Amino acid sequence: MGRGEDTLNEILAQPRAWDRVLKDFEEQKEDIKSLFDKGNFEKIVFTGCGSSHYLALSAAAIFQQFTDIEAIGVPASEVFLFPKALFSKQRKYLLVPISRSGETSETVKAANFFLETFKGDILPVSCYEESSLAKLSNRSLISFDGKEKSVVMTKSFTSMLLATQLCAATVSGDQDFYQQLRLLPSRGEKVVEKYKTSLEEIAQNANLNEFIYLGSGSYYGLACESMLKIKEMAYVSSEAYHFLEFRHGPISIIGEDSLVVCFLSNSGIDYQKKLLGELRSLGARTLIIAEQREEDIAKNADYLVTLDSNLSDYARLLLYMPFVHLLAYYKAIAKEVNPDSPKNLSQVVKL
Repeated sequence: MGRGEDTLNEILAQPRAWDRVLKDFEEQKEDIKSLFDKGNFEKIVFTGCGSSHYLALSAAAIFQQFTDIEAIGVPASEVFLFPKALFSKQRKYLLVPISRSGETSETVKAANFFLETFKGDILPVSCYEESSLAKLSNRSLISFDGKEKSVVMTKSFTSMLLATQLCAATVSGDQDFYQQLRLLPSRGEKVVEKYKTSLEEIAQNANLNEFIYLGSGSYYGLACESMLKIKEMAYVSSEAYHFLEFRHGPISIIGEDSLVVCFLSNSGIDYQKKLLGELRSLGARTLIIAEQREEDIAKNADYLVTLDSNLSDYARLLLYMPFVHLLAYYKAIAKEVNPDSPKNLSQVVKL
C-alpha cells in the first residue's frame, strides 16, 4: 500500500459502511424497542475516548432531541473517576459505551464500574462483536464494516454514529427521521464523488497553518472530531468551538493563516451567517459546508460545499464528515506525512 492509501480508501468507503449499518439494524429494531420499553431509563450517558467521546457528544444531543430522555456525552474516564458528578443512586440509567475496538481500557473500565455501582443497563457500540466491551451485554450495536486498517477513525466514527441515530429514531418512533437516515448511503455517494478532489487545493495552501472548526448543537461533536482528525493525520494546530462561543475570546487568534471550517445548520443559520461576515473581515479564510447555496453564504465563503441532500439537520450529520476527513488526508499528504500511521498513536489505547 502507498502512503495514506488505507485512510483514503476508508474515507471513500463510508457510504457503503452506512448501508451495512442500516441493513443490520433492521434485525435489531425490536430488541432495541424492548430494551427501552422495559428499561424505563431516566437518563442516557454516552461515553467514550477520543473520537468516540466526540461521537458521544453528537449522539447525546440527537437522542435527547428525539426521545425527550435526558442524555449527555462524557469522556469514559469521568465515569469511574468522578461518578457522583454524573450518577445518582436513586435514578436508573442506560450507559452507552463507545469504542471502535471494544478494547479501549477506560471505556471497558467505565462499563464494568457502572454495572457494579449503579442501577441500569448498558448498550455497547463497537465494530467488533467479540470484543471485551460487546461481551458485557447480551445486546450491542456493531458496525461490522466500520473496521479499519488505518489508526485514525473515519468510517468507524460515522457508521457508529449512524447506529446511535437509528436507535434514537426507533425509540422515539419518528418514522420520518428513520426514513431520512435510510437515504444517507445514496446521498453520501453523490456528494463524495462531487467534491472528493476539490479539497486537495485547499490542503496544498502552505499559508494555512491554523484550522478552526465551528459547529453547534449536534454539530459541535462533529467540529471536535474534525479538529482531532487534522491534528492526528497532519500534525496541524487545530481547535473546535460552538459557533457563537467563538466570539467570546477565541476569535482573537484569527489571522490570514487561519482556515475556519463552518458546519452550518438550519436551526442556527441566521446567527451563523452574521459570524461568517466577521470572520472574513478579520482576514480568515472560510470553508463553509451548507445544505444549499445562498447568496449571503456564498459571498462569505472562500470555499463552499453544498450538500443538497433535502435532509434535516439531524439526519444529514454524516454527510459533513467525508469532507473534513479528506481535508485532513490531503493536508497530511501535502506535508509528506503518512496518515495511515500517525506518530505516537495506535488503534487501541490501553492503560
